[in-house]
Amino acid sequence: MPNVSKVAVVGAGLAGLAAADALRRRGVEVVVLEARERVGGRVWSVPFAGGVAERGAEFVFPTDDLLRGTAERLGLRLVRKGTHYGDREPRGGDPVARDELEAGVARLGAAPRGGTVREALDLLGLPAGVAEAILARVEVSSGYPAGDLDASVLAETGAGFGRFDTFGIAGGNSRLAETLAAPLGEDLRLGTPVAEIVWGDGPVRLRSAALEFEADRAIVATPATIDIGFDPPLPEAKARALASVRYGQAAKLHVGLPALVEPSAVLAVPDRFWSYTQLGADGQPAPFAASFAGTPGALDRLRVEEGPETWLAALAALRPELELDTAEPLLSTWKDDPWAKGAYSARSRSSPLDTAELARPVGPLAFAGEHTAGEWHGLMEGALRSGVRAAADVLES
Repeated sequence: MPNVSKVAVVGAGLAGLAAADALRRRGVEVVVLEARERVGGRVWSVPFAGGVAERGAEFVFPTDDLLRGTAERLGLRLVRKGTHYGDREPRGGDPVARDELEAGVARLGAAPRGGTVREALDLLGLPAGVAEAILARVEVSSGYPAGDLDASVLAETGAGFGRFDTFGIAGGNSRLAETLAAPLGEDLRLGTPVAEIVWGDGPVRLRSAALEFEADRAIVATPATIDIGFDPPLPEAKARALASVRYGQAAKLHVGLPALVEPSAVLAVPDRFWSYTQLGADGQPAPFAASFAGTPGALDRLRVEEGPETWLAALAALRPELELDTAEPLLSTWKDDPWAKGAYSARSRSSPLDTAELARPVGPLAFAGEHTAGEWHGLMEGALRSGVRAAADVLES
């Protein structure tokens, strides 16, 4: 039995809930403090156009072993989306034949890893249209400009190329968060943003506007962008690592489809967004099309801050084969979300993710979140893995 009896978890995204679940199953009393009035963080499923839309994290990959295992343990069903996340038809740039693009993708394994994505592709000497299509794909998926993306991104799951299947949780990915949270009962405190954590040799004290709470240990499972005061201040190396995390910027647009469409994936090369259709939980085509735009420049070009109109026009031009119901589109952004301030962590070349330091415990404090998950950063799988690791840090402290 662990000698830690009470742990406070700050944040009820997948990272915090995975940590709480791991601790609770070891007999530890856990209280989770969440700023929002819902669980899930950047996982957020909502009803839309007769289906379920993912306003945040969406795709479960074949290599997401912990997520898939957790879903099975909790009795949640995974459903195939039919969308080939790694195989998007490029449109709008220089014409690129499919075999040309596939040949360029096949050479990515030989790309040098000592610089940025843009530098690596330049050194490969790919045809201009092929290089630009690959750049667009990687920038969109990372939400971050290729001129400062570390070339190692080319080997990461989120930037994977190929015709592999993708999945989601039946009923929406939020069900994973909700099912992890359900056993907490009253020990889940929603609408409770933590403003300060006082730590040292004694109990950890967490302060919000509404309460002050004590625990033996605490797990901080919020994005690195969230401003929490620490007394005493965190060690310089930890504070520097957190301040160095860079976040991609992204937005989503969901539009109803009067006529059902089979799964598809199309990349708007110049505008840096992709549009996709998919299957619903019943295996039939979902009643909407989704679009995902990545990088601050893309959001500016699409005038996302002004609403969906410019993006709707760009989508109609990109995909004339789709009949779009533009009466009530659903636009989702994360930059203006006060508890995220960005989409997910990016592997910046100029401000690298210091994975070891980000994940390192400090006294009675452990740290979780996708930005601490190394090669799994930016993914739901990474959030879950970080939470399990943080729970182990607490139990071993």
